[in-house]
Amino acid sequence: MTPTLAHAFAPAPATNPDATEADPAKEPVLAEEVVDHRDGAHLRPRGEDELLDEHPVDMGKATFEPGNGLALESKDGRFALATRLRAQFLYTLEHEDATDETSHGFQIRRARLQFKGHVFGEHNKFKTELALSPRDMGHDGDTTRRTPILDWYFDFDYLRDLTVRVGQYKVPFSRQRVVSSGDLELVDRSLANGEFNLDRDVGIDLRSKDFRGLGKLRYYAGVYLGEGRDPFQTSNFDMFYLGRVEVLPLGKFEDYEEGDFERTLRPRLSLGAAYGYVDGGIGNRGNRGSTPSDGGTTDTHNVTADLMFKIAGFSLFADVYYRQGHRNFGDATVIDDMGDEVLAPREMARDGLGWSATASYLVPRVPFQIAARYGQIGPLDSARSALGRRDEVGGGMSYYFAGHPLKLQLDVFGRFDDGNVRDAEEVVRLQLQAAF
Repeated sequence: MTPTLAHAFAPAPATNPDATEADPAKEPVLAEEVVDHRDGAHLRPRGEDELLDEHPVDMGKATFEPGNGLALESKDGRFALATRLRAQFLYTLEHEDATDETSHGFQIRRARLQFKGHVFGEHNKFKTELALSPRDMGHDGDTTRRTPILDWYFDFDYLRDLTVRVGQYKVPFSRQRVVSSGDLELVDRSLANGEFNLDRDVGIDLRSKDFRGLGKLRYYAGVYLGEGRDPFQTSNFDMFYLGRVEVLPLGKFEDYEEGDFERTLRPRLSLGAAYGYVDGGIGNRGNRGSTPSDGGTTDTHNVTADLMFKIAGFSLFADVYYRQGHRNFGDATVIDDMGDEVLAPREMARDGLGWSATASYLVPRVPFQIAARYGQIGPLDSARSALGRRDEVGGGMSYYFAGHPLKLQLDVFGRFDDGNVRDAEEVVRLQLQAAF
């Protein structure tokens, strides 16, 4: 038998016949068993070195999905990253009946770069979305008012019924606002949503997309700074508080995607309602909008309810909004006609109601859809609100080369104030979207 290193260090046979084992204190120690404590490894948390070490990518798990991009995952499953690019090219033709003026424009309406995945475990999810088009960044020809950061948040979903989200993202107030701009069945969202949605903010919420595992309930409860997108300075403790519930009585389905691409003959229904209180909002539309002329703030109560129904290619979406505010007037000043500095006019809150209804139909076996919408916004009391009445009516068609990721959309809308159809603003929009 060939001698080994173990044989070389084996103890001599015991001279005492009654001895059953060697004395450990006299056993030699192998060189490879010696631990050098000078590197501090024994002082570091267990598993830290492994967690922070390289994690090779499992190329067998690499996939490319249209609309969701290239996805990579580490072999141990602890890390994953998916990248996505999306652009919308929009041509607009507008005509004002009141002035008989016509104008047009062509722009990159949206240009988005997205990263999402998980880090240090599958329950630590993240999403980052950058918005790079001029309109995305609030470019007005002279200045850029926004950073390119659109969304940047983490989800910690260790508990199905208590997921934590923190960062900057669309607050879960109105359904149509949360639906991605890439998943709309008309070129843009409704007039009512444009007036009453609460958009993005920075904060934290608790949520469950399948409460109790029933497949029929969701909830969201959050607290935000109430300053909208891109806050970066310290402020007072006026906050934005939000709660939303959703019921899916017929079971889960794609209710945050417009259009019925599944075309199943089984009816599907989602009902949602939300309440948001913005304390000391700096904008005239809750956590968004322009600063009131007097420079003050507004406390607003915001309520919405909505439904999404789909069956066999037919889709119906409807929502309603209510907003009531209390102004905290500021002391901003202006220069009057006499050259004197005086207090700026006090601006009323934009108290009002809004609603919209959209119906669409996807033709069987053909990637072609038609859709129509009617919507309205108006004041609760015209004498006590800065909001005026405005209606919109229109429709459009979409051709889906590859679902929402690659589509061409055309819509035509008329918008008019105070019921005056003769002085309507007519808009024709043609938009191509590509997401990959």
